[in-house]
Amino acid sequence: MFYTAPKHKLFLSLLPRLARLSCVSCLSWFLSIHTAQAFDIVALVDSLDFAKNFDIETATGTVQVLKHVLLTHPTDIWWRDKGGGRMRYPSQCESWQFSEAPFDKKRLPSEDIYGWLRLESPGANVFPNVRKECSRRGLRFGIHTTLEENHWYSPLASNWTLAHPEYWGRTRNGEPWMGCCSIMHPEVVAHKLEMLDERLALKPEAIMLDFWRNGSWSFAREYTAPALAEWSRLHPGEDVPPHTDPRWQAMVGVRFADYLRAFSAKCRSAGVRFIVGLPGIDAQDDSALRARIGEFNWRGLAREGVFDAVYVLSVAMDPADPFGSTERIYRSVRDSCGSTDIYFPLAAYNMEKCGIGEYARRAGVTEAEAASRLMALARDCGGRGVVLECVDFNNYRPEVRDAIAAFRQSIATSPP
Repeated sequence: MFYTAPKHKLFLSLLPRLARLSCVSCLSWFLSIHTAQAFDIVALVDSLDFAKNFDIETATGTVQVLKHVLLTHPTDIWWRDKGGGRMRYPSQCESWQFSEAPFDKKRLPSEDIYGWLRLESPGANVFPNVRKECSRRGLRFGIHTTLEENHWYSPLASNWTLAHPEYWGRTRNGEPWMGCCSIMHPEVVAHKLEMLDERLALKPEAIMLDFWRNGSWSFAREYTAPALAEWSRLHPGEDVPPHTDPRWQAMVGVRFADYLRAFSAKCRSAGVRFIVGLPGIDAQDDSALRARIGEFNWRGLAREGVFDAVYVLSVAMDPADPFGSTERIYRSVRDSCGSTDIYFPLAAYNMEKCGIGEYARRAGVTEAEAASRLMALARDCGGRGVVLECVDFNNYRPEVRDAIAAFRQSIATSPP
């Protein structure tokens, strides 16, 4: 006959083993949560794109937008703060003294017309509500801002820019460019950093500066008095060269890099992550990005630690080898950016010829399969996540949303 210990003694004898098992279970739970969070799905949201679907000037409409965006299973919500110079929060730096005409939503095709849009008015300030909703749902909240001061030749030009023609950019032949101001003017940089203070006051966890939406600003429109003086100092007696000259690129690039460092320093002092979104990236010389903006050695700035993360918004994919060429670009970016977090694109739109549909068509697979392969490629190449650029009303198809959900689940359940 076997000896049977009293129940309470038997329980006490098992405590050390139970404790060890509990520790293992807790560790496994922690690792699974950590792993689940180790691959981010970042949704860029422009609420104006939902203006014909929801009343985006109200808290209720904002929640409806957010609920629709959540169909794409994001971990991060980056809310757009402006279109050109037209702010979407009450701004002291960009008041509308020149143009008080509100945006007429009746020009949008919609069955539900919510009237006039005044997104910069105090009554329509949705950012506190977006931040609160993101916090309640366990999502990171950030701000998606743009390099542009106008929106591609549209009337949405910055009023500060319109009020200061002395700072307007100029081409090599001296033609003024009212759409954007020159960063060679210290006053322009000071204004941009003052605008940044307003955004930091909205309490985001991160700010992403979008270089794709550059409003046609580039080094080609930096032939201003300070730039010409700097050229004469560096190259006395020499004519001003075309903007493609490496010396001109280097000179303007130094000033632009200083602006980005100042932007970064302000974000860091506020405990906010600074992210840049870059289009047209390739494995060689980023010729598309150079043509759009100029040469400013963003990889070197990433290694320097100026950016907390880089969002690759589009790549120069080879149509003959879509996934192979993309892998080469991804690995080139990851290998050249030091410890900076890198995110790769998962785009519904095909504006840069590298959307999900383009990969599907080139590779002869479904869009769901293409999306899954792009996410796996981003993960395998050392990416911290993918960027959905941008989430509009139903632009990510249901099968692609399902693929994103399945990929997140596979990450959550895979061993660390």
